[in-house]
Amino acid sequence: MRKSVAVLAATLVAGTALAMAPTVATAGTSGEAGLLSCTHAWSNQDPDGSNPKTITRSGVNVRQGPHTTCGSVGTLNPGDQVFYHCFTTTQGDGTWTHLRKAGTTLNGWVKDTLLPDGGSNYPC
Repeated sequence: MRKSVAVLAATLVAGTALAMAPTVATAGTSGEAGLLSCTHAWSNQDPDGSNPKTITRSGVNVRQGPHTTCGSVGTLNPGDQVFYHCFTTTQGDGTWTHLRKAGTTLNGWVKDTLLPDGGSNYPC
């Protein structure tokens, strides 16, 4: 329920921002800010962060930003364990969770539909 309310609030805010924005930002990796930026702030908000989740899908891309246009920094496969940090809602691309693969430094964004339990329930 909390995620649904947070997603609705973020969608309303994003809609307001879009209505007021003179141009639409595009995805990039050069650090520019914008609605589709591949550099998105995150923090470890998930209090369940010490309890890893086990990936069940093959070839899940971990991306440098919360959009399918952002580059992949690695992949996850069945049996891999991950720690959730937080989620964000994107304009037109659903919700994404920032995570770290257990036992590694691999971290980044994964679309929530690809994650166990639908990803993190805590906004970034």
